[in-house]
Amino acid sequence: MLVAAEGTALLASPDWRVRLDGWQDPVQLVVAPIMILAGVLAVRARKRYTAVVLVSVTGIGMVTLFAFSGAPDLALTQILVETVTLVAFTLVLRRLPSRLGDHNASVWPVARAVLAIAVGITMAIVVIVATGSRVADPISVEWPKLAYEIGHGTNIVNVALVDLRGWDTMGELSVLILAATGVASLVFVTDRTDLLSQTRAVPRSSGRRTDRRPLVETTDGISLETEHNRDSHRAWLISSLRVRPENRSIMLEVIVRILFHTIIVVSLYVLLAGHNLPGGGFAGGLIAGMALVMRYVAGGRHELGAAAPTDAGTLLGAGMTLAVACAIVPLFFGQAPLTSTYWDAVLPLVGHIEFVSSTIFDIGVYLVVIGLVLDVLRSLGAEVDRQAKSLGVGAEGTR
Repeated sequence: MLVAAEGTALLASPDWRVRLDGWQDPVQLVVAPIMILAGVLAVRARKRYTAVVLVSVTGIGMVTLFAFSGAPDLALTQILVETVTLVAFTLVLRRLPSRLGDHNASVWPVARAVLAIAVGITMAIVVIVATGSRVADPISVEWPKLAYEIGHGTNIVNVALVDLRGWDTMGELSVLILAATGVASLVFVTDRTDLLSQTRAVPRSSGRRTDRRPLVETTDGISLETEHNRDSHRAWLISSLRVRPENRSIMLEVIVRILFHTIIVVSLYVLLAGHNLPGGGFAGGLIAGMALVMRYVAGGRHELGAAAPTDAGTLLGAGMTLAVACAIVPLFFGQAPLTSTYWDAVLPLVGHIEFVSSTIFDIGVYLVVIGLVLDVLRSLGAEVDRQAKSLGVGAEGTR
């Protein structure tokens, strides 16, 4: 249908205005063939993980193209998305057979290949013809001026997302929340309550306990102390009490624990600096999410529970609430929804600073992205680990 409809429209055009450059940067001549080769090999791969890695090569190629095309925001976001996506794929693939069986083979592979090639050629021609058919100046010419005068920022991409195109971003946040909720609902069988975020590990003792603080017995037989007992001793590496020695890497755990807080600080910097520099709430949230991924990979589900002692739904709801508030609050002042304002001040030793109200919207994006990554780790990671151990088909620390 796509080939027939678009092909008819192309053939019905009296003339095509084609403006095509072979390349804008020599790097494209190197990266593009690698991406094409990776795509072809991904289709031919017989192992699931091999196919996923080859698909990621095309994403990394896009990172390179963005970086050499003057789009650092897109390059930063793309590489973070590729990394998180690879982790999500890995969490799913660890429970599937490594090789693709005959029942996964495509029906009519030659016909499907011909159709795929036809779709690719058709869309390539559509892009070439569409970009060469412009008869007026693009609206993007005015965006630098609009970003500075309306959004009070010099990073056009970030200002567009949280100000000029705020409604689109709010819709995308809703989609992310629905996707995270759907994935978690499919994985959590009976109750989505996450004991990891409400409890903390306490080492067992062979002697008699001297206190009467309540313990919670989880489904895998681990005694956990309730969160309100804050005066109890907690190990620096939670996995030392929960993961078998053969499944641990002490060096990895120590390095991750040392780097964790630094990465969180970097994510906050990317969040707050994104209005004028490459970054923003989405990139900052992904960086913070990667810090949580590192904690889970290094120490397992209990280490993840210690790193994020809150429920993913709370972060998702708080982020969406901030975004909606940025749309509603201007109405009380007689302004259009999502209208931004700014405050400036001169602070001792710091100098002149500005705070734009759309930064609050960006903080909402930041929280939603962290909640999304945490929900994926808790559902596809920690909960699958718990279910596997309860069924006796896996061991803690199999990551």
